[in-house]
Amino acid sequence: MVLDRLDFLLRLRLRKAPAICGAVLLGTLVLSLLLFLLAGNGRVERTMFFPNQSGRRLITEQRFLPRQGSLEKDIKEVAEGVLLGPARPDAQRLFPRGASVLAVMANGRTLYMDLSPALLAQDPELPLTGQAALDALERSIRFNFPRFRDFVFLIDGQSPSFSRNKKI
Repeated sequence: MVLDRLDFLLRLRLRKAPAICGAVLLGTLVLSLLLFLLAGNGRVERTMFFPNQSGRRLITEQRFLPRQGSLEKDIKEVAEGVLLGPARPDAQRLFPRGASVLAVMANGRTLYMDLSPALLAQDPELPLTGQAALDALERSIRFNFPRFRDFVFLIDGQSPSFSRNKKI
């Protein structure tokens, strides 16, 4: 009886094509798992601050954003996320629609950020305007990138009249 089973196992042969396909599939699966464990998925969790419905305090929202490969590009990605607005239903936007980041430059512990002129558009739905909105943007950037001590915000290359830029 045991010899019959052993003889059956010896006679059982896999066909070449299915065996090769299975080996390739298994190898691909193992390789992709190793790459995922070593390289990750290229996303990092970032925290952004937005005003709540009453507009009196800031609430947080976490998002997974792609890594961009440089500090300035990572900061621009966070700032664009803040300008885009919250995904939470209990939070409000900080800036008018259409505002964007034109340029970001880090110099030592100072961050320079140039924003589009659409930031100055009047929007009655916004709870924070002017310097208070820039302070909330600064808080989001400072929380994710604590290395910066000074922030200089420009609008279309010019320092806005309401800004407290110290480095200009």
